[in-house]
Amino acid sequence: MPFASMQEMEERLTSNPSKLNQQELRDLIPWMRQVSEGGMRRLNVELALQGLETAHQFEKSSRKLTTWLVWLTAGLLALTLVTGYYTCQLVQISHQVMPKETVKTPAARK
Repeated sequence: MPFASMQEMEERLTSNPSKLNQQELRDLIPWMRQVSEGGMRRLNVELALQGLETAHQFEKSSRKLTTWLVWLTAGLLALTLVTGYYTCQLVQISHQVMPKETVKTPAARK
């Protein structure tokens, strides 16, 4: 609910120590030109703390995403190495089954 008077707004900023919620911050916008120095300090501190909390949440989610990406990259690297190993094994098997003398290149077929 928006603040009904300037006194109510000042009382909320200066007397009530509980944290301002998002709706209260929005309700303060029309009163910005009339906020006292103490109220303005409180408002600046509240906004700075919210900014710090937001940065902390972003850092946590970014760290989590980075961890997932590192594990995904490691998994893809392992998959690539396994695929390369089996490819080499298949090449060796094909050379054992079909010696080089019997393999004809397209130029030799002409």
